[in-house]
Amino acid sequence: MRNLLLILITITFLSFQLSAQKISFVSGNPKALKGISSLDVEFVYADNLHIGKMTEADYIAKHKKEANAKEAGAGDKWEKSYYADREEHFAPKFIELFNKVLEKKYGMDARENNSEAKFRMIVTTTFIEPGFNIGIQSRPAFINLEISFVNIESGEEVAKYKIQKSPGTAYYDLGVRVGEAYAKAAKYFAKFLIKKKAF
Repeated sequence: MRNLLLILITITFLSFQLSAQKISFVSGNPKALKGISSLDVEFVYADNLHIGKMTEADYIAKHKKEANAKEAGAGDKWEKSYYADREEHFAPKFIELFNKVLEKKYGMDARENNSEAKFRMIVTTTFIEPGFNIGIQSRPAFINLEISFVNIESGEEVAKYKIQKSPGTAYYDLGVRVGEAYAKAAKYFAKFLIKKKAF
């Protein structure tokens, strides 16, 4: 009975997390993307990016100070790891799931530094809830994104979307927790584009 209750709680929690994600069209003319099967992808982190209730700068300073207080140099290692997560977890997870969903239908080839593409997809992170896991207690991560499609030759923004509260996990590693939020954002955004017949 207890196991059944735990399973029901878990399912309810996961359903709430997924339903909390919201994808919306902001502006532009998505018809300009018709026939596109190749995208250059750029990841940007907003100047006013907040990590939880703190600015990114304050968040980094706090964690560096705490880590260095426990062990000399540990804070500097933490900072390097923090920035490395962008290239090791966030960007790869987003690109992998975006392509996975769109590859069969559109033969999509979305990647960074794609010189063959005529359009660029700019993925801007505007908010990160980092979550936490201390063993006896945890909270999953989530992210907010703005995604713009830009004509590379003209520099014109042809379409813009927002993704709010894309859920990550409550795994103990920050990169994995937040990385999963990028994976889910890409997966459901790609499905949203298919539904809207964007390509």
